Amino acid sequence: MKLQGKLVRSAMISLLASLALVAYIIFQLVSINSQNNELVPAMMNIRELKSSMIQIGQGLNNYSSSMTESNKVGVKSQLGQAAKTITALSGGNALSEEQQKLLASIDTKFKELTAAADQALNEKNSPEAKRQSIRTLGIQNDIHMLDLRMQARYDEYTDHLTRSIRFTWQLALAGGVLLLVAVGAYNTFSARQLVLRIRRLNDAAKHLSQGNLTIELAETKGRDELDELNGSFRVMIDNLRGIVRSVDQAGTRVDDMARDIDRNNDTMQGIVAQVATATEELAIGSQKIAEDLTMTVSLVDEMQRKFEANLAETARSAEYGEEAVRAIELGSRAMQEQLQVVADNRSAMFVVDRTVQELEGNAAEIAKMTVYVSDLARQTTMLSLNASIEAARAGEAGKGFAVVAGEVKKLADQSVRAAKQIFQAVEGIGSAMNKVKDSVSESMELFRVQEEAASSTGQSFAEISEKVQKVASHLAALSDDMNLSQEMCTQVQQAIESISAITEQSAAGSEEIMASTVEQKRAFDVAGEKVKMLRLIAEEMQHELKRFRL
Repeated sequence: MKLQGKLVRSAMISLLASLALVAYIIFQLVSINSQNNELVPAMMNIRELKSSMIQIGQGLNNYSSSMTESNKVGVKSQLGQAAKTITALSGGNALSEEQQKLLASIDTKFKELTAAADQALNEKNSPEAKRQSIRTLGIQNDIHMLDLRMQARYDEYTDHLTRSIRFTWQLALAGGVLLLVAVGAYNTFSARQLVLRIRRLNDAAKHLSQGNLTIELAETKGRDELDELNGSFRVMIDNLRGIVRSVDQAGTRVDDMARDIDRNNDTMQGIVAQVATATEELAIGSQKIAEDLTMTVSLVDEMQRKFEANLAETARSAEYGEEAVRAIELGSRAMQEQLQVVADNRSAMFVVDRTVQELEGNAAEIAKMTVYVSDLARQTTMLSLNASIEAARAGEAGKGFAVVAGEVKKLADQSVRAAKQIFQAVEGIGSAMNKVKDSVSESMELFRVQEEAASSTGQSFAEISEKVQKVASHLAALSDDMNLSQEMCTQVQQAIESISAITEQSAAGSEEIMASTVEQKRAFDVAGEKVKMLRLIAEEMQHELKRFRL
């Protein structure tokens, strides 16, 4: 395993142990929260049921003294609410078996109460309603007992919660201390092992710096970076031993080569004399070549002047083609901008069209609402007439109600008139929308025709631009070819001039070779001295190699 893997493993062990401790704490908290989520809603439902039973008793008592429809509806609503609360308590899992039995008793009594109360309410039996209001006290007592038992259970749960929290933080503290000690001991042991291995490699490096190549490092079977470094040290020691042996052998070969060079030095002096004779003949031929090259240079200069004139004409033609391409591109961009403006106007008209359609829809909705208002006004008028008739029947006691009915009728008439005005306004809006819609349709058609014309013009510009660009590209290619021909001509001229210069230099060089032959002989003598010095250096190298121990 690599060092990185070992370090990551140490970190992962610490992390996993910490995560296990945190997971246990989270599990305890989730368990505590789940119990709390069951008990608290059950307690709230019991309190709500208790309040509902009190309200039912008061409602039945009030109904026994005042049998109005509002009191009757209130009692039935409270009975229905209490029944829902009992159903919610029965469907939960928060109640114990004893509490479930008590709740079943409450449910039975409540159903009997509900049946008797409904009968009393429907028959308008005041004494029975009074008796049923007193009967609720028994159910209230059972609910109170259920509430006391639930409260006792909640107190027991709170005490258990306190103990669980205390045990959890104590366990977390102890686990953290234990984890710190264990991880610290493991990391210390791992670091010590790494230091020992590094020290062994450091000692080996010191011996190598002193020239001791006899050291041996044990072969390791691991796969981390230090094991790879140990293997690299073993290979380096073997390579150094091979290098020292190779250098020793090379020194011996250098000494042998120096002896051979000394023997060949005499042979080279005879060769130098032959080179001097050949150099004189080469000088005569170089003089004749130089005269022929002079005439060739004059002809190439004339050809160069004609190429420059043709190149200038080709460059002007290419410039005219580029100016034409730029002008066409400007016209094409202008047409594209015109197309974009037309497209933007067309989009704007689409938006106007959609807006008109939305206004028509809104106008239709207003018309529908106006119909509703008109119907409501007619119904209000009918109600006011009925109210007036009832007020007239009531005689003196219904005069005030008759005045109110008259005012309601006036308001209904005003609503009818307003509805008619709204109908007229909506019809006007619809007529205006139709005119706008016709105008939008005509504008859309005009924009379409304009867009087609602009598109056709843009295509013409594109075709013209393509043709002119082809002409410009041909002119540019021709200009490039002319430039290339000029460059080749220049290169030929330069080559001829170079040949001429080289020929002259060859002639001069031949004379110099004659003069340098003497210098070469002297140089061979110096080389002999250098060979002797090389042999002395080889002997010194052999002496230095003796420092290494193999």
